Amino acid sequence: MSKQIGVTTTEGNYLKFIYRKQVENGYRVGTKDLASFFKVNPATATETLQKLAGKKLLRYERYYGVKFTQKGITLAQNLLRKHRLLEVLLVNLLKYDAETACEEASTLDYHASQDLINCICWTYGHPEVCPCDKPIFKDMECCGS
Repeated sequence: MSKQIGVTTTEGNYLKFIYRKQVENGYRVGTKDLASFFKVNPATATETLQKLAGKKLLRYERYYGVKFTQKGITLAQNLLRKHRLLEVLLVNLLKYDAETACEEASTLDYHASQDLINCICWTYGHPEVCPCDKPIFKDMECCGS
């Protein structure tokens, strides 16, 4: 578990998935959705949701899905900011196509330091969207506001 982030890689992936589906797409996420996407059994998905609820990142109610806490939203946006700025780097510098950049960013985003991400952001002029046309969240230290 990362001291900086406070969640495991798996938990971070759950937060990103839930944020994308629930906040960005308006779709209620349930255990079956998570189990299907992450190719785990529903009990494993439930266990991860319970851990995230225990960390006060989500409110989990059996049969009703999950809702983010403010702390969970902030962490999910931070993880997605890392992911999307890595996509920018991979597309602009290494000429990856957007889909491949997204896949590659998924393997790197959790491990990238905040300094690296802020440097990418600064280098590319604080981009507002990633190559997939999703918003890139601002960071007060890097972007000012």
